[in-house]
Amino acid sequence: MKYAFYVLLVLLAAVIIAGVLHVDSGYVLLSWRNTSVEMSLGTLAVLILVVFFGLYLLTTLVVKLWTFPRRVHEAMERRREARSRRSAIRGLIDLAEGRWADSERHLIRHAADSKVPLITYIAAARAAQMQGAHERRDTYLRRAHEREPAAQLAVLLTQAELQIAHRQYEHALATLRRLQELDPNHAYGLKLLARLYRKLGDWQALHALVPKLRDTRALPRMEIDRLETHAVCVLLERLDSSSGAPQAEAMWNALPRRQHSDAGIVRAYAQFLLKSGESKTAESVVREALKANWDDELILLYGQTRSDDPVRQLARAEEWLVEKGESAALLLTAGRLCAAARLWGKARSYLESSIVLGARPEAYEELGRLLKTLGEPEHAMQAFSDGLALSLGQKIKAFTPGKPRLRRVRS
Repeated sequence: MKYAFYVLLVLLAAVIIAGVLHVDSGYVLLSWRNTSVEMSLGTLAVLILVVFFGLYLLTTLVVKLWTFPRRVHEAMERRREARSRRSAIRGLIDLAEGRWADSERHLIRHAADSKVPLITYIAAARAAQMQGAHERRDTYLRRAHEREPAAQLAVLLTQAELQIAHRQYEHALATLRRLQELDPNHAYGLKLLARLYRKLGDWQALHALVPKLRDTRALPRMEIDRLETHAVCVLLERLDSSSGAPQAEAMWNALPRRQHSDAGIVRAYAQFLLKSGESKTAESVVREALKANWDDELILLYGQTRSDDPVRQLARAEEWLVEKGESAALLLTAGRLCAAARLWGKARSYLESSIVLGARPEAYEELGRLLKTLGEPEHAMQAFSDGLALSLGQKIKAFTPGKPRLRRVRS
């Protein structure tokens, strides 16, 4: 189109010049030293046009010849890119459809010519991972980093993901520590690290990681709370009762206020306090938690604590019976507190009522102790036996208050 325009322009100019020369052809004299040339104006115009187009064609030919190698190289490059793109698309389709070997073969065949080598090599690494070819997987990830040094974080994250998926936990830990050195607050890196610590059972490290998880919002708040709860519970269970009190108190005080009513944490902390001989503190912790979280497990735990005023503690449990209504757990707690206050009759009544509402092995155990204290060893042994049977999942006859001697039904 461009050349056609130029031809039309030249023809138009020729028509205009011919029209002018037809009226008066003109006269041109060119002289240089002893030489002179005479010609008409039309002849000069034709010569100028011939020279101009001759120079134009010569220049174009020289430029074409000069740029020919580059144009050939660009054409070959475009061909290689197109071939690489088709191969990568085929490989990604195979990866999505679960044909791991085909996917790896297509992705790697022309990966060196790819315009997106990072994506190509990472996809090939995933395909190799699915075939259990860990050495090839690491090779592809290394090539991805070599081709795209600025994408080191993406490569490390992918490597850690794949290592965790294949249970190469120690390798994944080393990878994620390297990632932490490059970007300590990378949210997804922290999420993977939390997952890895959980799989390794390194609850101390997970507990130390919780503040960063909260600051970066790497996980939803509720999930972080669950992780922290589990970590704290495990750590409290592992603490030595004779020397771990400072650590337990520090963990408790570091918890968000809302978690001081979490049943799992309160139960773990109170049980540690009971083992450590801090029953009074345990009573206060459980009592405060019950104000915000009315939980059967905490109610049962409250019955195992002892305050400075057992009578007042029992009165509080009886107030709960009025306010909250009777339940097997609360009646068992009231029975335990009555037994601690040496109120044997009330203790027996509460324990028997608890068993009627919902038999628990621990209720039979408490009743057995009480009957033994009351001088009823045979009835006590029967209560112990029924509690053991219940804990083993065996069936027992319905309990009748005042008649604790029962016969176990064979399951």
